Amino acid sequence: MFGVCEGMTPASEDEVTSFDNTPTPDQETKFDWSETIQGLVLGSFNYGYIMTQVVGGRLAERYGSKWVFGISILSGGVANLLAPTAARLHYGVLIALKVVQGFFQGVTGPSMHACLAHWIPPLERPRFVASVYFGTELGTALTLPLCGIIIHTMGWAAAFYVTGSFSIMWCLLWFSAMHSKPAQHPRISREELQYIENAIRNSGTSNKRPPRVPWKDIATSLPFWAILFCDLGNSWGTSLFKAQLPTFMKNILGFSITMVIISNEDLQGSTF
Repeated sequence: MFGVCEGMTPASEDEVTSFDNTPTPDQETKFDWSETIQGLVLGSFNYGYIMTQVVGGRLAERYGSKWVFGISILSGGVANLLAPTAARLHYGVLIALKVVQGFFQGVTGPSMHACLAHWIPPLERPRFVASVYFGTELGTALTLPLCGIIIHTMGWAAAFYVTGSFSIMWCLLWFSAMHSKPAQHPRISREELQYIENAIRNSGTSNKRPPRVPWKDIATSLPFWAILFCDLGNSWGTSLFKAQLPTFMKNILGFSITMVIISNEDLQGSTF
């Protein structure tokens, strides 16, 4: 739920395709925004997101991934709830809100890895990290069409309200059940705690917070730069895909989620 509906930007009335004449909820609140403004709205999340990528992991080390990761998701939920109001006020307000949302949610990935470093034994970590990232992309793949259905049945603002509400409900569960380190968990068994701590210790790593960040070693590490450029290319592609896919399908391919819903309703109501 990390901003996947940000691609669902309300379009102007003259952009509604000719084959889709079905009136939709909240149709009176469509905005006559130019392509440039729409691009700024769609990209504004990333302007803030890139600012906190480096500091996110360090914040989690200092204050605990429970709070850093949880507040990040909570801020995204609150921003989604405020997005329709911001859009009705002015597109500049919406852009500012998305920048702030991206700023808070930029720590999500780094703080998640800080959390896994404390909880997951090194030999099990690659498989677990793969599962986490798979879950992230699966959630995006499911949320995009669901947002389309919500927009068709309840209006575009409802997509922000629904995803924002789910984020806040998830945060309530996270803050009540999550702990930054295994030793802080009140219900963990002694056997599991010893297993995790021994596995991390035997791997040569430590759960202790480093006194300082080795910036010079990081900046001169070739593997670091290789991973950085690979991730940069991957993130640019996936971010562009998530932000522009709904607009591309609507304006270029002429595809509307309304067509799919109406076609399914016709098939269910027809006899063969």
